[in-house]
Amino acid sequence: MAHHLMKSENEVTVITARGLGSLGLHDQIRELVAQSAGGRTDRPIYHLFCSPDPTIADNAAARVRFWALFETEFGMAGQPYCGVEHRKGGRLHEHRVYGIVRPSGTVVNLAWDYARREKCGRIVEFEFGMDAVPSKHARSIAKRLRQDRRSDVADWLVASGTLESARPVARLTPRERLIEERTGIGLDDLRRATLVAWRETEDGPAFLVALRARGLDLRQGRVGPVVVDAGGASHLATRILGAAGRRFEGERILAATVKGRLGNLQLEGMTDGRRGHHATFGDAGAPAPLDPGGPGAAGPGRVGLRRPGGDPVRPDGGGVGRDGRGPGTAMGRLRSITPARGLVLKRGLTGLDPMLARYGAAAARARHATDRIDAKAIHDQRRAWALWGRTDIWGVPLT
Repeated sequence: MAHHLMKSENEVTVITARGLGSLGLHDQIRELVAQSAGGRTDRPIYHLFCSPDPTIADNAAARVRFWALFETEFGMAGQPYCGVEHRKGGRLHEHRVYGIVRPSGTVVNLAWDYARREKCGRIVEFEFGMDAVPSKHARSIAKRLRQDRRSDVADWLVASGTLESARPVARLTPRERLIEERTGIGLDDLRRATLVAWRETEDGPAFLVALRARGLDLRQGRVGPVVVDAGGASHLATRILGAAGRRFEGERILAATVKGRLGNLQLEGMTDGRRGHHATFGDAGAPAPLDPGGPGAAGPGRVGLRRPGGDPVRPDGGGVGRDGRGPGTAMGRLRSITPARGLVLKRGLTGLDPMLARYGAAAARARHATDRIDAKAIHDQRRAWALWGRTDIWGVPLT
């Protein structure tokens, strides 16, 4: 984070920190993290920036007003922070990094933070005589403004027409922007090439050939086929084609349509970037003596475990080896082994059975725990949105 904020491509000025004793930005961020050690969160800091429109005459006043509204909205008043001012291309903007764990150990509620931050931005635009910036959250923001007794801003927002205009769609998500910066490959170029390959073909195999002719590839990812660009980065095929159709043709290609065409393809697996789902002896270092498939489990030619992945129908990524041979060839080899070799193989498989059962039970418990955590997170988000802006009879916010 500190490295990003101190990039030499900007004119950087470190701002005065609040609630921190360290001097340099790197040490200040470390101190923020250390202060948050008692909080129940794995993301103890929160980064955002304020970049007023260049036509606003008083840039500093606009930023001061935004930060005041932001801290009131999120209950951040008094929370420690550090940050920098950037001047790039004549435009001045300010980054801040807040600690979100309070001295009591409670964590600041950041539910629906995009919409809440945009509400602060709309108020600044209204008070400084600017036009309303279109937002996909415009209707929700207008509703909340009325609940906060800012009907003047809500009426201005309605009059601007942004509540009825088409919702803007960002060209890139923050994650996609980082991938584009890291690889140097334009995502729009990748989308366009993938879309052309899609439109000029009628089935999965032809689509794969068309992609490879353009220097791309198609692999089996964890949740479905992925398009692999020239730099080795993977992009979910349904997402790439859906975004390409929406951006260049005005209508999204449905995920069901993509899955229907590509569902029967036998693709090489993709794990950890460029690797397949096929287990290779020695990939993870020397196995433990009693580890299934390790030195103490069986003799030469032992049966190894394949890493789970793919989908319920193809738990090992499709069951097709690197040489393209299917399960029939493997069955033929098993039938042709000698009785003595069969006994060795049976002993090895029998020894693996208890461990496999144990692994399966552990995986089931992990899935159930994940489901419970996800359900609780969804419940907390909905509850926070429903109670946003409400107080009890003493005026204490409901959480």
